[in-house]
Amino acid sequence: MRQLSRLTSRIPFAAPSWLAALLLALALSACGSASTPATPTVPAPSDTATAIPATATPAGPTATPTPDPVVLARDGGIAVIEAAYNRLLDEYIEPLEPNTLLIQTWGGIATEAAAEGLAVPAQPRFTGDRAGDFAAFRAAYVPLAASVTDPTLLRYAGLRAMTASLHDCHTFFLSPVAADTINDTREGKGSVGIGVELIGTPPQVTEVIGGGPAARAGVLAGDRIVSIDGKDASAIGPSSAMELINGSEGTSVRLRLRRAGADAPLELTIGRERVVPLNVESRPLGDGIGYVRIRNFIEQGVHGPLRDALTAFEAQGVTKWIIDIRGNPGGQFDADAISLFVKEGVTTRDRGRVVPVEETRASGNVLPVLRPLVLLANNRTGSVAEAFAAALQEYHIAYVIGATTNGCVGYTDIAPLGDGSSIAVTTHVNVGPVTNRPLNGVGVVPDEPVARSQADIASGLDPQLDAAIAHLR
Repeated sequence: MRQLSRLTSRIPFAAPSWLAALLLALALSACGSASTPATPTVPAPSDTATAIPATATPAGPTATPTPDPVVLARDGGIAVIEAAYNRLLDEYIEPLEPNTLLIQTWGGIATEAAAEGLAVPAQPRFTGDRAGDFAAFRAAYVPLAASVTDPTLLRYAGLRAMTASLHDCHTFFLSPVAADTINDTREGKGSVGIGVELIGTPPQVTEVIGGGPAARAGVLAGDRIVSIDGKDASAIGPSSAMELINGSEGTSVRLRLRRAGADAPLELTIGRERVVPLNVESRPLGDGIGYVRIRNFIEQGVHGPLRDALTAFEAQGVTKWIIDIRGNPGGQFDADAISLFVKEGVTTRDRGRVVPVEETRASGNVLPVLRPLVLLANNRTGSVAEAFAAALQEYHIAYVIGATTNGCVGYTDIAPLGDGSSIAVTTHVNVGPVTNRPLNGVGVVPDEPVARSQADIASGLDPQLDAAIAHLR
């Protein structure tokens, strides 16, 4: 499985919604997303999100070439755990205690070991000494890992517990499937899945990508997923569901769906394909109003397609704009997207571990004409999408309608751990570009709060879009 390459550009990720959103339809996925971030299993999906400029933070020990996978797999993959441990200690935005990290890691491993019926050794004694504590961890972990045929579940349980213990939406562990999904999504390649977006627990379909496998199979927005390949989905959220739904191209997945008004659940077997939804979609709505949706902030940037869409509206008699970033989990930071609307001044402001405050300023490549603008956002709008919303709101360019955004506004650096999995580490967090107010953990508060319930989604209703149209009229 292709590994997620280390990113060298800054990418704010979404909050608890980023991973969900990302794993969501991305066929992704709350991102994100999502931005919940639909709620991911880590206080992240995220999505994420993400990366730092090559000069922003010291690279740390894992910037070296990836070792031989055979070597990494020795002793239960202890080298993979050590790589994650070192990255957190060297790069996380706040200094961390080695003993605290390893206590949490051991707790995750012990829980998984007990679930597998293994005899769990006592927790090693940790003192706060970085090297000494890991030596003690190694001495306890290696014999435990040797007692199972495949220690991957033990290792991954420890890595998830290690990152989740920080309760930070930008720091999380990515399994190989999740890493590939995020990487492909950021590169604008979509992902291998069935083409749905999900929210809630149990997962509810919020969107079916036109032309994708789910659409052809008859999946509808509003459907609830009851089981995935026979596994009960009643207690899992969207990111966990997408981990099960996404997979290898050419394989299939069995879904049991509950649909409102149907007497019995629906049973569908759907083939997995690469689904690549349009990242920027636009259309006139009538009455001089034009609608643009931005799904993700991808590596190639969204400023070009966004500029093209808004410019094309001029020839269609559109004089009012709606930009929809609901469910957008973030992705690659695109300063030029904000600069389309902000002629001069600071567009983003963030703080890191090494450099107290960094600013990005408008490029001057503003649109030739700016129209009245409503921005639609919700609690699955995360990271870069939140920074975009904050700038347009604080410069009084956009009127924001919807729900408070995810509140996962910062940057993470994602790097592979060598076995197909990756770790994301928070390196920066954002504040408002004009007000300097905190955004991370707070989010962007709409000018006009309007809810959209899961019942609305199931019925095909969109009160938030209706409110935007009414405001512009």
